[in-house]
Amino acid sequence: MAEDAADAEATDTQTQIMEATYRALREHGYTDLTIAHIAETFDKSKSLLYYHYSSKDELVAAFLEFAGDRFLTSLDDVDEADPLDTVRRIVDVYLAVDVDDDMRDAQHIIIQLRAQAIGSPEYRAEFTRIDAALRDRIAAAIVDGVATGRIHEDVDPDRAATWLLSSLNGAMLERYTADHDVVDPVRTMIHATLDDLAADEAEA
Repeated sequence: MAEDAADAEATDTQTQIMEATYRALREHGYTDLTIAHIAETFDKSKSLLYYHYSSKDELVAAFLEFAGDRFLTSLDDVDEADPLDTVRRIVDVYLAVDVDDDMRDAQHIIIQLRAQAIGSPEYRAEFTRIDAALRDRIAAAIVDGVATGRIHEDVDPDRAATWLLSSLNGAMLERYTADHDVVDPVRTMIHATLDDLAADEAEA
């Protein structure tokens, strides 16, 4: 019992650190972020941050893992009876037409960190992991669609999933780094392409 309580407290502390990191990133952005900024939004002592993390980059890498896991978990309920509808739901979640302030800020942070992955092996490893998990989910739905005759049998699930995720990532980046609408045309083209992947009822 005591060990379970200690584990729960450690998990709670980690969650508080990650939430403090998120608040500091929202306010200061990655470039200006310091552990002192994180400590300002953390209810416990600054020394506790250094006990768990020796540097800003180590802490932010942990935050990226935390945020990635939360996003992947949010997709757990995206499991439609029709495999193509599952893929469509992933597209609509990833590239929502309307986003609230919290989601917009979260996506801003992810884009900032993705840029840092160019020179950070730790960040790159996390984005590689997150992208792989997303590709696997999309590919699994396509495999299911091929197996059930819902999707053309000549569709390569891995290639299709890689193309789709790259399109979503590119649209996400452009959404926040250019002053033109990219969401509507990209979503429209992706959904049209998914229509093309659907096997005719006669084929099914």
